[in-house]
Amino acid sequence: MEANEGKKKRRSKADSEGRSYTCECGKSYFSYQALYTHKKTKHSESITVEDLPKKKRGRPRLNKPDNDDEPLPIIVSNNDPITHIMKTWNETEKLGTCDEIFAEFLIEKQEKLPEDEYKAVKASIYNLRECINKNYERLDAENFLEYESDYTVCEKPGMIPNISNFYIIDFLPKEISDSDKDREIQFMLEFCKWLNENNYTDLEIAISS
Repeated sequence: MEANEGKKKRRSKADSEGRSYTCECGKSYFSYQALYTHKKTKHSESITVEDLPKKKRGRPRLNKPDNDDEPLPIIVSNNDPITHIMKTWNETEKLGTCDEIFAEFLIEKQEKLPEDEYKAVKASIYNLRECINKNYERLDAENFLEYESDYTVCEKPGMIPNISNFYIIDFLPKEISDSDKDREIQFMLEFCKWLNENNYTDLEIAISS
């Protein structure tokens, strides 16, 4: 089965009809979530708690144990959106984007793994994210589109297995020279299996050595 079967056709950037959500910088969008994504990536310093989407929907939330510590501050960072999503996991709606799925995977691992193993998995997630955003045309070459923001901010993870070989064989040796190839292969196998088990993709992974 093709992962993009039944996928709705994108509206053209030139299509202005229905763009009723406008940013202070002049850009307009079809939905508040799209406007919020734009603000989060382009104007993070101006975002307040009131700007966060309030409607809750999607997959069941992963609740972390209650503790007596002060709540984590809401920090919007252009360089670390995954940490922001993790910190605000129970407060914002979920659209199933790649960054949200990365955050969900890390929340699960953070609760199960020793700290050193969790840090290694987190590093792999961030490396994979960078690989996708720099080379997203490799995910689905037949439906290649230009993106105003990072692919992982606005797209779902169904095509991620398609980039597995490139990530292991090309991206890591070039960008992360001291990466452990065997460990990264195990990470990709486990992550793509998790995507399948949670119905985020129906693509199978096959990594060439």
